[in-house]
Amino acid sequence: MKRNKMMFVAFAVVAMAQLFVPGWMISTMADIAKTGNEFNFKVSHNRAGASLQGSYIWLSFEANKFKVDKKDWDNNQSVFVIFDKDSEGFARVKSVTKEKPAGTNDWVKAMAYLNRKDSSFLRLTYPFSNYYVPNANTSEAEKAFDKAMNDSFKTITLKINIRENQFLAGDLMVDSVKVSEFLKGIK
Repeated sequence: MKRNKMMFVAFAVVAMAQLFVPGWMISTMADIAKTGNEFNFKVSHNRAGASLQGSYIWLSFEANKFKVDKKDWDNNQSVFVIFDKDSEGFARVKSVTKEKPAGTNDWVKAMAYLNRKDSSFLRLTYPFSNYYVPNANTSEAEKAFDKAMNDSFKTITLKINIRENQFLAGDLMVDSVKVSEFLKGIK
């Protein structure tokens, strides 16, 4: 009888944990959506700007480099990137630091690499550089997205809400059309 009671208690604890963890994650994401600052990251218009592979779009942003004194930085290191907005409302790198920022919530931890061509710049890779698009695994969709990436008249942006190294990805837009809708028209 004692064993059955212990198994019931263990089952109840596991069941509560299975309910608590997803609920906590959902409330955290809802809080970031409400209290985080929204930034529009402009996607680069070059060959390395983005590519569709399966159900993921791998992105490179225009706000992905920062001028530094090369002797103070190592290649392939974790850094803290602080953002603000440019005159057009797009995200830009305000500063990069090796220490956790204080006094601002608009930062994420990223990987930094010294630029191969000009080592006075850090090239930054963000944790939100890939974007999931369900049911996008077609060669027609890949061709259409590559064509949009090479059209310099199209503006491709990703909305991200940021608060102290936590982020919530919003919509990836090709001009004013959600990329999921853009790709649906291709199939």
